[in-house]
Amino acid sequence: MRTLVAYTSQTGFTKRYAEWVAEAQGCEAVSIDEENVDAGPYDAVVFGGWFHAASFVGSKWLRRQRAEHPDVRFVAFAVGATPSEWTDMVDEGMQRAFPSPEFDGMPRFYLRGGFAYDRLSAPNKLMMKLFFKMQEKQAADDERASEMLVGMREGFDACDRAAIEPLLACVRADEAGRAGGVVDGNGAA
Repeated sequence: MRTLVAYTSQTGFTKRYAEWVAEAQGCEAVSIDEENVDAGPYDAVVFGGWFHAASFVGSKWLRRQRAEHPDVRFVAFAVGATPSEWTDMVDEGMQRAFPSPEFDGMPRFYLRGGFAYDRLSAPNKLMMKLFFKMQEKQAADDERASEMLVGMREGFDACDRAAIEPLLACVRADEAGRAGGVVDGNGAA
């Protein structure tokens, strides 16, 4: 089975996860920001993007590729700064990034990345300064907003190689199912 890991990354956290997944799968990781990536030649594509200002960066590419290549199996992961245990916020972000019914049946995973202000583009640095000001007002009354503000001001790296294991299990189940000829809508054999 031909598999590709495609990704978009601004500060390197999504790239790191993509490279770990590609290494584990024995395939290539390719940035959609640096190359014209077409999913057509592959049986499966693992796509990684990142959350930014309540949106999922890379969603246009993912939507277009899924529409152009309906026989390719897609698995997606979204990288964000929100702690994974804040499931209400993570679930809300994932639902916004992968709305139903458009993404029903496509496995998707959340992976906590980090925050590196110094690696942001100039426009994003400006947006983050505004975000910090808004968070300061919320932080007085909201413990999670306060924690997030401190972490983002100081910067952090919460990437965890072990976090990709459920994603890898999903891709491998899909490979096993395809080898046997039967795969359900969620990638399980």
